[in-house]
Amino acid sequence: MVKISIIGSGVVGSATGKGFSKLGHDVLFYDISKTRLDTLKKEGYQIANNVKEALGHGQITFVCVNTPTGDDDEQDLSQVKSALFSITDALNYKENGRETLIVFRSTMLPGTMKEIVVDYMDKHCKLQRGKNYNICYNPEFLRQDTAYEDFFVPDRVIIGEEFEKIIVTSFAAAEMIKYTSNCFLSLKISFFNEIGMLCKELAIDDKAVSLGVSLDKRIGKYGTMAGKPFEGACLPKDTKALSTFIKKRGWTPDLLKVTLDINKKIEELVTKTAFTK
Repeated sequence: MVKISIIGSGVVGSATGKGFSKLGHDVLFYDISKTRLDTLKKEGYQIANNVKEALGHGQITFVCVNTPTGDDDEQDLSQVKSALFSITDALNYKENGRETLIVFRSTMLPGTMKEIVVDYMDKHCKLQRGKNYNICYNPEFLRQDTAYEDFFVPDRVIIGEEFEKIIVTSFAAAEMIKYTSNCFLSLKISFFNEIGMLCKELAIDDKAVSLGVSLDKRIGKYGTMAGKPFEGACLPKDTKALSTFIKKRGWTPDLLKVTLDINKKIEELVTKTAFTK
């Protein structure tokens, strides 16, 4: 049995903690939302009053805070930074003893782990990384509505770190894997929405086309049914964030721009109910 702490107990943190608890581990939850903690407590789970208490409990601490996209379509890392500052402060009061592993699961753009997380902790933490504590990045691929179930049957497990290559990837590669996965799903949905619009124009049964294409095992069913924009907590924000990330580096995100443009068109069509009738 491993002592595990969860910092950020929303969809991802809750599913991660509950999953490890089901597997027999000793899990302690923390969140800035008292409502979330009260709910977890009523469900019979242990809760912490602050980050210091959570970090003191866990041999492994999972950071699962949200990374929304702001009005400027840039990723908002304020919750990550807040957790990072609190974790570093807590480590500075921690006695040298059991090594702590801090695992970030929040969706972050390439470079974030090394340039923000690792850089800050190396400069401000009194303990030695690699000896008293370590950090890795474990992006999650949980669906919002079935996160708990998905925890037990992952498609893949990605771990990015820079001490012992658990798998051959760096922080940035692990971050890019997460964004590439989500943005590809956005691209796939937009592609089939465009095919769906073409089918409507040509009086072709778009559902039959989607079904016929989805039977190809290389393509699969997900995202092939036209008529709905990509929605939810992840795909829109991550596609916008990666697009902005690319623009800031002087490149033109041609494919992502088309993906977002088609999605906006579908949103407008759905609103007018012209596309779904």
